[in-house]
Amino acid sequence: MLLFYVLYPEMIRLCFVLAWCFYCINAGAQSGYDPHASRRDFPIVCGHRGGFYENFPENSLSAFDFTFNNCGRIPIIIEFDLRKSKDGTLFVMHDETINRTTNGDGKISESSDVYLKSLFLKNANGELTNQIIPTFDSLLIYSQNKNIILMIDVKADVWNETINKLIQKNMIYKSILLTFTPEDTKMVYELSSDIRISCLISNENDWHAIKELAIPTKNLIAYINKSTPQKLMGQFKNSLMMIMTDVSESAMNNVSPLNNKFYRKFIKKRKIDILITNFPVDVSNKIR
Repeated sequence: MLLFYVLYPEMIRLCFVLAWCFYCINAGAQSGYDPHASRRDFPIVCGHRGGFYENFPENSLSAFDFTFNNCGRIPIIIEFDLRKSKDGTLFVMHDETINRTTNGDGKISESSDVYLKSLFLKNANGELTNQIIPTFDSLLIYSQNKNIILMIDVKADVWNETINKLIQKNMIYKSILLTFTPEDTKMVYELSSDIRISCLISNENDWHAIKELAIPTKNLIAYINKSTPQKLMGQFKNSLMMIMTDVSESAMNNVSPLNNKFYRKFIKKRKIDILITNFPVDVSNKIR
């Protein structure tokens, strides 16, 4: 009986996770995509900027497609960044400027759509490819009928525009918005009570601030890091929150995948539901 009370919160939490994943897969099927497998694998693997593979530019449709087609786990999460052009179009771009990742120059916020659409993306070796900067609209069209969950890092004050586009494309339930302050978490929930919101929780003060918002925990994902106390993991579980973190291989292994043992231990210790990695294809196979 004691064991039941210990395990019960975790069982309920996993039911919520399974229900969300089932919805995402079912939404893909209803919109015309026939899933090639029926299982839901945990943790869910997320490709940071689509994945860091030398033949593919970061935050490119080719990188997203490579990860989607080569990960043996369902669903797959694609993390990407959004910025707004001078003309008001949302583009998928991490940096404030286009210098590092394209053959262009200047800030994206000061660049016209015509100019941005004329540029080509560079791969990890700095070589030009035939890939152009994706617009948010083109990414939504690409992912709409696939078992892909979108994880969006909004780099400018375009929260309302981002959420409106997700609603228009019926992608709100297949999306996660990253927030890094309680104020942004609250604001996103006020814009949409349906979307999943990642909230950064580094310490007990962060956790207290999030609880004070009184947002239903089914909407929240605890984004933890190295500073997050281990004792909070149990509180997240009891609150039925999913737990997410990133591996940050670039800071640990010279931008290379780590070994199987590391990933399995990393996941078990932190009780991870969503694992963000630079190498989603490799990791999806290592943790099978």
